[in-house]
Amino acid sequence: MTLFTERAVFIFRQTVISAMNAAVGFLIVQYSIKTDYALYTIAFSFLAVFVNISNVGITPAMTGIGGRVWQDPVALRSLLNSAFHLRRRFGLWLLLPFVAYCTWQFWKTDTGWFSTVALVGCVLVAAWAQIQAALYAIVLQLHKAVRPLQRNELMFTVLKALGILPMLLFNAPVYLLVGWICICLFLNLLANQKLAETHLAGHHDTSPQYLREIEDIARPNAVRTVYWALEGQISVLLCALFATTERIADIGALGRLGVLFAIFQAFVVNYSLPEIAKAQGKAAISKLAQKTIAMSVLLVAPVLLWAAVHPASLLWILGPNYLGLTKHLLPFLVAVSLGQIAAVVYQICTARAWIRMNRLYVPIALPLQAVLIYTLDLSLLENVILLLGINNLFFLLFNLGMYFVEMRRISTH
Repeated sequence: MTLFTERAVFIFRQTVISAMNAAVGFLIVQYSIKTDYALYTIAFSFLAVFVNISNVGITPAMTGIGGRVWQDPVALRSLLNSAFHLRRRFGLWLLLPFVAYCTWQFWKTDTGWFSTVALVGCVLVAAWAQIQAALYAIVLQLHKAVRPLQRNELMFTVLKALGILPMLLFNAPVYLLVGWICICLFLNLLANQKLAETHLAGHHDTSPQYLREIEDIARPNAVRTVYWALEGQISVLLCALFATTERIADIGALGRLGVLFAIFQAFVVNYSLPEIAKAQGKAAISKLAQKTIAMSVLLVAPVLLWAAVHPASLLWILGPNYLGLTKHLLPFLVAVSLGQIAAVVYQICTARAWIRMNRLYVPIALPLQAVLIYTLDLSLLENVILLLGINNLFFLLFNLGMYFVEMRRISTH
């Protein structure tokens, strides 16, 4: 199979997986009352926040270091164990404040105690499973085991659908929906772990060298990682703080359309980043990076064109509760697409461990956000979308600057 054919098959399979995920997500939007969908949105926003905050740069560090040692099973196992050790440590530090905030936020939306405890518990279990699975997935990506990863993801998606559809039919409470997805995430973790073990030596030791290297990469990135974790869910978090439950459901439903960008995200993570991590020489790195960014732009463009030409058909997917969001659809998708492309540029930098400039991001971006939060009425959906768009544009420009600075360093050393 040629490289072009292999990647075409990958995109086709990923399209099938993304379509199935999208269908399940859209069914949840259509058949859930707005209050329940608001809780569902908050739960998975908190999940993303905890996963990203506890990451603190460990995942990109493992990718960057793994690009050097991926052929050595003993070294790769030591690297993985070291990443697990640091991830557990950071996660335990964050556990109590995270649980306290989640509990308060669910209670604020008039959720009963039982539902609040169940949802917080589900979020914690799902976060642990997702964190572990992501690190095992890096091992598989470095060995180009993309097809088995896709197979696991497809099985997870089918299993998720088989459980959720009858729950929607019988109007099951939202914590059961979230709980079922947690179970599926755990099973996906077990499948990834089994596959990754074939590329790893059988020991449980960490490496002082890798612990230092990961910490050296992660430390300057820590503050920005926390900030970025919150920024990535900023539209939902701001609606949860300043707007009504109905607005939370609206922004969550619009965010559901972001699944249309999932294909190119998977392509970047599974194909482009491992190749960029292993590339040698400025010309090879530059060529791969330019191709990745160009592919990202090409894959978001059709979605934006669809929203501009016929927004009603996109909103129809979300169901009758959201048909009034026509004027918000294109601005929201433009804002999201800026964030998607910015994330691709950032992932290119992390694949090379080029994240030393990260320490500058928060001191520059935080005052900008503070001004926007102070001046905009965030109970209005259009202002939440405006803030999201400005944030993502700044994110893109900063990451492009980081990329070009590091590329210049290659030529000067």
